[in-house]
Amino acid sequence: MSWNQFVLASAGGSSLSSRVAAVSRIDGSMEVWWVASDGSVQGAYWYDGSPWRRYQLAPPGSASANGGIAAVSRIPGSMEVFFVGGNGSVQDRFWYEGGTWQGFELAPPGSASVTGGIAAVSRIPGSMEVFFVGANGSVQDRYWYEGSAWQGFELSAPGTASTIGGIAAVSRIPGSMEVFFVGGNGSVQDRFWYEGGAWQGFELSPPGSASVTGGIAAVSRIPGSMEVWFVGGNGSVQDRFWYEGGTWQGFELAPAGSASTHTGVAAVSRIPGSMEVWFVGPNGSVQDRFWYEGSAWQGFELAPPGSASVTSGIAAVSRIPGSMELWFVGGDASVRDHFWYDTSSRNFDQDVTTDIAIGGSAHVVMRQDGFFSFSTHAHDSGFDNIDYTISAAVMTPDGTVFTFQHSGHTEGTVAGLPFGTPDRNDDFTFVGNNPQITEKWDGILNGTFKADLDATDTLAAGVTGALGDLVKAIVSAAGKAAAEAVIKLVS
Repeated sequence: MSWNQFVLASAGGSSLSSRVAAVSRIDGSMEVWWVASDGSVQGAYWYDGSPWRRYQLAPPGSASANGGIAAVSRIPGSMEVFFVGGNGSVQDRFWYEGGTWQGFELAPPGSASVTGGIAAVSRIPGSMEVFFVGANGSVQDRYWYEGSAWQGFELSAPGTASTIGGIAAVSRIPGSMEVFFVGGNGSVQDRFWYEGGAWQGFELSPPGSASVTGGIAAVSRIPGSMEVWFVGGNGSVQDRFWYEGGTWQGFELAPAGSASTHTGVAAVSRIPGSMEVWFVGPNGSVQDRFWYEGSAWQGFELAPPGSASVTSGIAAVSRIPGSMELWFVGGDASVRDHFWYDTSSRNFDQDVTTDIAIGGSAHVVMRQDGFFSFSTHAHDSGFDNIDYTISAAVMTPDGTVFTFQHSGHTEGTVAGLPFGTPDRNDDFTFVGNNPQITEKWDGILNGTFKADLDATDTLAAGVTGALGDLVKAIVSAAGKAAAEAVIKLVS
């Protein structure tokens, strides 16, 4: 039941100040978006049984590299992404199953703070609501009902919101929405709506409570409860909670100095009796705090110092009750994925090298329920472009060998001539399921692992026979004449 990880986008693939948005529209799929340093909006998606794939949702210059991004899936066959444009507009990109991504301008240039947050909810399948910080420190609301056009109004007056702070929204029941944002004076503000009534609001936490450059997150784990977390002005993490029939209460989840005052907070409730919160520490670590009904809050360091950008966002989803996935911008402007499954698992890792200017690593996670992931990283440190193949094998004591293989391409200095930048890194992840893993689980727990990297300049002949040679090597090392069975999981 340990956390595992991989690099979703290589170093330099994101803006160091980018927020991150994610949704899981169906149990077997997840989608993530972030803003690159050139103002493009990048997306990545995963379907059960396939590797993560990348695409560009909006071209360079479309988005503010310091602004917010949010996403919602109101029905299983649709997703919608909202982001702040480089010109202070608010942009909408939408997708319906069977079609391609399309988009339009939801709010004109100058409407939004280019450093402010944005949030979205869908309280019923036929409606969406988007909230963003205006350039004047107001909070703006845009809403859509099926069969009608988008409309909008000013939810909170100019100067009430920090133009560089966070905003979060939740719908705990179909007839209600609640919005939380950091005030310009470091307060935390609450705006709420119940069907049949007007929007109302109050101050949830007084001036100076929150960092005016920090994030805020909210969940509703059961219909009669809401919980909000925000970064304090002193780098603490604060918790405010509400139960139906009572008043809002709060406590300090993490003491002063625990969190970066310039970064986001993410939270999920994967089951009604649990909540999990993540934030970036001032040293670039990623911190995890979790709660199970009947127990006190506990925590640990999910990623070590230097892992995360201290000025960026963080996002999380729980696509099934037994899973959580978290994404954040790395200190090297990469995008990193950490994932957890509620089952026994076995991890295998090995660095791989060659006698030419390329090296990398192989990472395999196998779980008792049959799920597995295979991740590879390759880096070209030389002049030439290089084609490569990374092969990996897990062998059980009875001689069953599970194999994994990926072929890819990296660019050397030559690819950047005369003015470009070569793409020296290549990262790959495949997630799948095979019932033979469950059948051989006891052997996998005591299994051995071997990985190898075969590579060649693009001018030379292709790589051949790599996987077969690796199987022979791992079998021979175990003193066996041949494998009992070879099961190809990724090829």
